[in-house]
Amino acid sequence: MAHRFIKDLKEGETVESVYLVREKSFDITKKGDSYIALELSDKTGMVDCRKWDALKSLFDSFSVDDFVKVKAKVEFFRNYPQLKIDYIEKTDDRSVDISLYLPVSDKNRDKMFRDFLSEMEPVKSPHLKALINSIFTDKDIAEKFKTAPAASDFHHPYIGGLLEHTLACVELARLLASKYRDIDLDLLLCGTALHDIGKIDELSYKRSFYYTDKGRLIGHIVLGVNIVNTAIDNIPEFPEELKNLILHIMLSHHGEQEWGSPKRPMCFEAIILHHIDNLDAKINGFRHFVKTYNDPDSSWTKHSKMFGEFLYKKSPLAPE
Repeated sequence: MAHRFIKDLKEGETVESVYLVREKSFDITKKGDSYIALELSDKTGMVDCRKWDALKSLFDSFSVDDFVKVKAKVEFFRNYPQLKIDYIEKTDDRSVDISLYLPVSDKNRDKMFRDFLSEMEPVKSPHLKALINSIFTDKDIAEKFKTAPAASDFHHPYIGGLLEHTLACVELARLLASKYRDIDLDLLLCGTALHDIGKIDELSYKRSFYYTDKGRLIGHIVLGVNIVNTAIDNIPEFPEELKNLILHIMLSHHGEQEWGSPKRPMCFEAIILHHIDNLDAKINGFRHFVKTYNDPDSSWTKHSKMFGEFLYKKSPLAPE
């Protein structure tokens, strides 16, 4: 059975294909009828689904992160597809081609990693260079860093997303340092390279993207600080002030405590990294949302949780 990609769904067609369960709930209508609400996905996007007149036993027969085979009618609501499911059944994982379900960066990950290491090569501080080498020459860390997404949904939510985001931030850091000469480039580059390293353990990315237990309980900022602290402890005579600055840059890169930042930025390089990180995340988040929810008949996307608005996606300079 050929897979039917979500981005290709057409109104009125009947689809029979396998998808990954991202979310599920069992609900009751105002009239007292039970139904299953689902969010299914493949590497091209997500689709909301309903199975009406559903039994609780059917709901319990599969779980989030299972693959399910569905037969469904494609309906459109506000110009976006939904599936009205006639039949749904859990599918054996061994029969599934995982490459159909995990989105992957369209950039070559090995090349990005080489470019990333090249960007870090000019670091002059022997202690910061030793820190970078200690972490990114660790084969386990390097492989996770090249594979992990940067987020489960909002920005760079695909295999290789963490590396792509970090490389872009490092390139922006170098660009800003060429404009503002009083930036401590070594400190900024090192803090930028390490700011999201905890995401290698915060997110699971073997099937769908979701938070690990320690990702939810601890979070990537503290997980990253733990990785860096361990590496620093193994570098002889690492200066205490330099350690504090690197850890502060990592702890403050979200900018505000209500955004999950344990500290607000309090040094020049921490302030710069916060805005670099936010800028690249927002740019990628906008592009990803427009691509995922691309209604060709409208200049607007659906409502974005990331931006808190509908997004205007039609450029006045774009060709007709």
